[in-house]
Amino acid sequence: ALLDNPGRAAGAMALVPGGMLALDPKNAQLHLFQHTGARWVEQPSLRLPGLKEPQQLSVNGQQVLVRDDDSGALYQGTLKWQAKPVAAEPRLPYVAAVRQTEPVGRQGDAADDPAIWVHPEQPGKSRVLGTNKKQGLLAYDLDGKLLQTLTVGRLNNVDVRPHFKLGSQTVDLAVASNRDHNSLSLFSIDRQSGELREAGEVPTPLKDIYGICLFQPASGEIYAIANGKDGTFLQYRLSAPDGRVQGELVRQFKVDSQPEGCVADDQRQRLFIGEEDVGVWAVDARADQPATLTSVIKIGAQLHADVEGLALYQSAERDYLVISSQGNDSYLVLDAAPPFAIHGGLRVGLNAAAGIDGASETDGLEVTAINLGGPFSQGMLVVQDGRKRMPEQTQNFKFVPWADVARALKLP
Repeated sequence: ALLDNPGRAAGAMALVPGGMLALDPKNAQLHLFQHTGARWVEQPSLRLPGLKEPQQLSVNGQQVLVRDDDSGALYQGTLKWQAKPVAAEPRLPYVAAVRQTEPVGRQGDAADDPAIWVHPEQPGKSRVLGTNKKQGLLAYDLDGKLLQTLTVGRLNNVDVRPHFKLGSQTVDLAVASNRDHNSLSLFSIDRQSGELREAGEVPTPLKDIYGICLFQPASGEIYAIANGKDGTFLQYRLSAPDGRVQGELVRQFKVDSQPEGCVADDQRQRLFIGEEDVGVWAVDARADQPATLTSVIKIGAQLHADVEGLALYQSAERDYLVISSQGNDSYLVLDAAPPFAIHGGLRVGLNAAAGIDGASETDGLEVTAINLGGPFSQGMLVVQDGRKRMPEQTQNFKFVPWADVARALKLP
């Protein structure tokens, strides 16, 4: 009924905060309708110059993307409501991904959590690991090319740490939460080639394992901290003295509702955990210390449920905590030390020149401050993309230069 006009044609539609966007392929226009109580108010139309057959429509925050079926061209614009009868969401800056991974090999909600393995001698040969919770563990190079697929089951979250003694060998270690077996799946990483190999499993008593992160204090041992959907956290000391991996349960604690993301600050021996509908907590990461929760940030104006991925950017100058605020498709950056000052949020938007869409509904993320070369000289942010657009494909991971994040948020 909103488009009941003989001079118009109805195409794709998308909901936006406080209203609706309708694509008119006949006139190459976007019509904006704002909902004010019981009425719909039409805003000035947005023309789409140069598009002959606009068909596909995608909206991420205030950013709109339209594809022309005739030429394959993309039109990118920013929505600006003229009337403001509803409270407008604060406008967040956008950064663009400069690389993206090949789409994962399973349909639906499959890709989940990334980790970054840094090559000890040649950072350009570093790897991005990603979980496919319908398949296993994936390994990509810094251009997003798939290098390895380890089909070990429904892996949810993954983390890495260096220098693990696997029998007589020293390897780097990746650990993932395995939802098929309610276990920890361990993988060795060859420190020269970056090749991953299965290294065994550690069973847990969790009924529904979910998130995991690793903690490595200065003494060098590696701990895995896993959680279940009931809020239980289990901390294991990992070892493999005879080449067979084992885990010793050294601590257990609980939060009141479903957690998932977590990340350990090895230097400060601090663990950050996300309770999806509540916020982020800090707790002492040491196994022999009480698990006293300190609030870092609660769900509110800036952090929107679900709290998903957590990651740490740690440089010689500053340490930042990065949080996936899934409910409003954004990423929040805070100081990683009390009082946990908030530096702001941002979104990952379209890079039309590179043909890389934005990211939304992000589950896991990871970040490094290491100079990986090229656009990643100040480090890299990796985010899972819950909706792969234009072309519509299975989910994937996006690579964003940290320099662009720092610029967008004017980080000190």
